[in-house]
Amino acid sequence: MASISSTKTGLPIKPVHIVGMGIIMVAMVFGVFGVQSGYRSYTTSVVEASTSGRDVQLAGFLGSMGEYDEQGRWTFMLQDEQGEMVKIVSNDPRPANFEQATSIVAIGRYDEGEQAFLADDLLVKCPSKYQEQANT
Repeated sequence: MASISSTKTGLPIKPVHIVGMGIIMVAMVFGVFGVQSGYRSYTTSVVEASTSGRDVQLAGFLGSMGEYDEQGRWTFMLQDEQGEMVKIVSNDPRPANFEQATSIVAIGRYDEGEQAFLADDLLVKCPSKYQEQANT
């Protein structure tokens, strides 16, 4: 009588390998969602920023000198390249050299209820002290 023996092909999968693959998969999913939530698109259009419904970086020019509102927030008007204006509201104090700003980037999102762009952060670009000054 011939004996039938079973032979295994391939490598055995141990429970520790399954757990390791599960941890790797969970880390990949969290990584993808983390990158997506940290990404903020850049725009120079007030209309695009107000209709996007998500966090954006809105670049523009100073449309007003700004003031503090009743709630102690810094507010000013930002003008985009097409001439559209939007109210910017920031919980941070007025940035240094705000009056000399050549451009401003407001990072945040548009709030329909306040009819304003709520800025988490403001980046103010001032003229460089290294640029040649015009003689007058």
